[in-house]
Amino acid sequence: MPEFIRLAERALLIMLAVLVIWRILPVFSLHPHVLLLLASEISAVVFLVFQRKGTWATSFYTTFIAFAGTSAPLLIAPSGQMLASDFITAPLIWTGTALALAAKLSLRRSFGLVPANRGVKSSGAYRFVRHPMYTGYVLNHIGFLLMFFSAWNLAIYLTTWVLLYLRAIEEERFLLQDPLYADYAKSVKCRIVPGLI
Repeated sequence: MPEFIRLAERALLIMLAVLVIWRILPVFSLHPHVLLLLASEISAVVFLVFQRKGTWATSFYTTFIAFAGTSAPLLIAPSGQMLASDFITAPLIWTGTALALAAKLSLRRSFGLVPANRGVKSSGAYRFVRHPMYTGYVLNHIGFLLMFFSAWNLAIYLTTWVLLYLRAIEEERFLLQDPLYADYAKSVKCRIVPGLI
């Protein structure tokens, strides 16, 4: 991947981290567990800055869905009808953040937005689903949606989930060229939700 694309990827992620802080901090006093959403987003910046180089996918479509899938959930608004108490939303967000962070820690310097082969990961959270980070994001999104339900937030998250699924397909199309990943995909059947997809 050209260096300017790597720099653009990093700049975008930093900008999105600032945006999510700006949007979420005002509701912290009402729902302290939203800080976990921030931790999940900001940790991505740290991992991206120290990622190792590898063989990258560079098609426009692949790059677009990677950036759109990362950008879309940051368009949510912390307003709307509360459908569930913090007793329900907090465990969803705790679990989602823990899973996303565990996936990032499994990847360490292999984390990135655009599909790249920086080595096959099959330990940690990757033993259960092939994209546990996305599983964690979905749990976070559900928790947030139950706190701030609105047509806008629902549309944003439905769009995000479609993009995450398309992104997983594109990542795997790229990674399946590696026989090690093909073997891994045969042993771990589900992409995002154990037993379903």
